[in-house]
Amino acid sequence: MGAGHFDYVIVGAGSAGCVLARRLSDDPGNRVLLIEAGGHTNHWFVKMAAGFMKVGQRPEFFWEFPVEPFLERSAETHKYGRGLGGSSSVNGMWYLRGMPRDYDSWRDMGLTDWSWSDIARCYKWMESYRAPGADASRGTDGPLQITQSTYNDPILNPIVEACMSLGVPWLEDINTPNTDGIGRTQFTVDRSGERSSSWAAFIAPIRNRPNLRIETGATARQILIENGKAVGVDCVRDDGSSVQFRAGRDVIVSSGVYNSPALLQRSGFGSAALLKTHGIEVRRDLPAVGANLCDHQNLAISFDLNNHPGDNREFRGWRLYRHAAEYFLTRSGRLARVGMPLTMLYSTTGQHDWPDLQLAAAPFAMRSSKEMKAEAGRGPLSPTPGITFAGFDLRPFSRGSVHIRSTDPLASPTVNPGWWTDERDREKSLLLVRTLRRIASSKPLERYVGKERFPGPDRTEDAQLLEDLKWMMSPGLHGTGTCAMGQSPANSVLDARCRVHGVEGLRVVDASTMPTPVSGNTNGPAMVIAARAAELILEDAKGSASLRLVSSSRAGSQRSKVSAD
Repeated sequence: MGAGHFDYVIVGAGSAGCVLARRLSDDPGNRVLLIEAGGHTNHWFVKMAAGFMKVGQRPEFFWEFPVEPFLERSAETHKYGRGLGGSSSVNGMWYLRGMPRDYDSWRDMGLTDWSWSDIARCYKWMESYRAPGADASRGTDGPLQITQSTYNDPILNPIVEACMSLGVPWLEDINTPNTDGIGRTQFTVDRSGERSSSWAAFIAPIRNRPNLRIETGATARQILIENGKAVGVDCVRDDGSSVQFRAGRDVIVSSGVYNSPALLQRSGFGSAALLKTHGIEVRRDLPAVGANLCDHQNLAISFDLNNHPGDNREFRGWRLYRHAAEYFLTRSGRLARVGMPLTMLYSTTGQHDWPDLQLAAAPFAMRSSKEMKAEAGRGPLSPTPGITFAGFDLRPFSRGSVHIRSTDPLASPTVNPGWWTDERDREKSLLLVRTLRRIASSKPLERYVGKERFPGPDRTEDAQLLEDLKWMMSPGLHGTGTCAMGQSPANSVLDARCRVHGVEGLRVVDASTMPTPVSGNTNGPAMVIAARAAELILEDAKGSASLRLVSSSRAGSQRSKVSAD
């Protein structure tokens, strides 16, 4: 490959970018460049599932985005993964695929290339899931290994019974399509007990392909446009030097829900008013760039835990050292998979094929923010046994936005989460609290669940709970929608094939592409979106090649006719 000329230039080696690079480079005739602003993520805290709690303390693995003040909350930042694998290298590895109705609703919006039948095929190509009871739709031999929780404890059965008291069935495979239910949580952890990030699964095994080049430490400054066509990317390296990479076919932005719209805005694509504020030439007025931001807000309630030692002690002192030794010797045990061992998908509306709440529970508890402030330096785990019930509203109506603050590519855009800008989300948050309390107070758990720690059993009125919820909610970091697909450039950024409206050779492929949120964590869906987009990109390239062949043939015939005359 030439020093700077490629067929496809992919900006961002995160969850989606790695899948794109894998699928596009499967054809040895395609020259593919994968650009990443961060560096390598080959660290034991990344590989070990339980290490994600330590990874969060290492700033080199994260982008930090300032959040505009909202709901009277204190100043805060949102963090997404930076480096090879992106967020798939630092997240909690919780794996859900979303429901068929999520994707079929996109089809019904006119995005005909995105029905569940297409997505299910791509999941089957992508996955390697071999647990007993797996649904027939699951893939078994794909690059991405997925395993389910191996946690066993007497308290699990009462939790399951409590959840089933709400009317949901037990699922051997929590990713069974078209049903709510409760089952063992699935993780992007491979069968050897290491994190299965998009980098580890899709790129590391094929990184020496001669038609694939990987550039780290290069931050995209702007997309290069010539005669209305995207022809490359201008980047700044970590040492401050500049470098440009040229794309013969497509520039594909896969920089995530916050950085993808920021790169488009710096390149002249976005709200004309915003771009003019920063002195940026308006190449195309697309007001939806950075709009339509949606996230799943996380809500957790902890209770005192009775008749059980709790799991907090397992991550302190000699027990932690024992688990570490077990992990390094056998790649198994408590450090091989961490997080909520059970996942419940629940419909509050009776639409059992389209659950609107994601719930979970486990016998551990974190210290409250008040405790953390009073006892700095003691760590986040509660010193006394607790049990936590947590959940997400999977389909919030509120929308936020992402806007650049300057033309500096190293300056993070600012985020307006937009939580509760739609009144229906306030009501849903109250419903979520009451659903968690209902599970906690059910008869199967009466032996274990003690006093509610926060907001406390005396907080029962709507007004009280809404005030408490302002401080209890945290971002799910499941952001979607800021470069959404749609049919009109008035309210979307991309067409159904992930092409930026009105711009040749420029696409966006990552979670920002989703026009509406999916029913669950977004890491798996971000990867499958890239797998499906790669099919469309290759189809378009094949169609363009056929068109050029036909045009060449016609021109040749015309020249022959002229010569004969």
